[in-house]
Amino acid sequence: MIYPDILKRKYRQYQPWVEEVAKKVKETLLNFCDTNINKGYTFTSRIKTIESLAEKIETGRFKKWSDLDDLFACTIIIPTLSHEKEVIEFCQSTFEVIQNKTVKRGQNKKSPDTFKFDSTRIYAQLKSNNHINQENQLSIYQIKFEIQIKSAFEHAWSVSTHDLVYKSSEIDWKKLRLAAQIKATVEQLDILILAFEKTSEVIKDNDYQEIKHKKYFAKEINNLFEHKKIPDELYPKDMSRFCDNLYRLLINVVEEKKIKEKAKNVIQKIQSTKTSLIPRSISLFQYFISILISDKIIDVSTNTYYFHITKEVIDLYPETVGIKDIDDIFEYE
Repeated sequence: MIYPDILKRKYRQYQPWVEEVAKKVKETLLNFCDTNINKGYTFTSRIKTIESLAEKIETGRFKKWSDLDDLFACTIIIPTLSHEKEVIEFCQSTFEVIQNKTVKRGQNKKSPDTFKFDSTRIYAQLKSNNHINQENQLSIYQIKFEIQIKSAFEHAWSVSTHDLVYKSSEIDWKKLRLAAQIKATVEQLDILILAFEKTSEVIKDNDYQEIKHKKYFAKEINNLFEHKKIPDELYPKDMSRFCDNLYRLLINVVEEKKIKEKAKNVIQKIQSTKTSLIPRSISLFQYFISILISDKIIDVSTNTYYFHITKEVIDLYPETVGIKDIDDIFEYE
């Protein structure tokens, strides 16, 4: 692609400043995403190439160089749109947001049968302690940058279709149509996630035995915690994963019709145990295993399950020592 020399000179003049801005913004937002990694935030970024910049100027939408607002642009990807407010508030408190340029989701008017890019875009500059107007003096504080906020579904749509449709060497109505249809699906998915709890209520339940067992586990274990029968620090990181693991253990050592009975035995044992006697040096799952084995609720002579038995478990529950003679034990090697 050929572009004017004046564009090349201007681009090179700004390049060091744009790169420095990119570095500072990336450090800030990557740290923000890492801090919120448990929420599933991720980050991508790019410095606009000179070719893309030339194409942008040729759209005719910009009057002058200082109007260009995404020499550096980045995207914060959030799991659901319910997280968007938090990200916006962080950006507003961290950067000098250009309020009259920021475009929030749904702000642009569009026909109800139109489906196209509509993510929130924040335009900002780095905050400076020097409030003197220095418009004629180029610095990192004069560089505008763009922060897009996209849901995971929107990001997938964007990276999946952009090159296929918008960077193609041909214009194809069918591809544009398909991209719009996929975008419509993306919007529907985001809405379903936002209304997940309410939407799930209209789905007819199913008498699936595995889920019934796991639901029983979750209900009873949560009840133990609520009544302070188990120390709070033993609460698992993910109760649904804990129930998955407990079901996997039991289905490997007993018949499915006996799973609830075996789990009930453990629950009753915990209910009758003083909270102060419950060990805090092993995980809740290991505690369940210890009761199952010590009270002979299950038969451990199986070769389809690897028990997580550690020295701490054996010290507290010597009855489990026999399992050391079994091959089915997780090894830290």
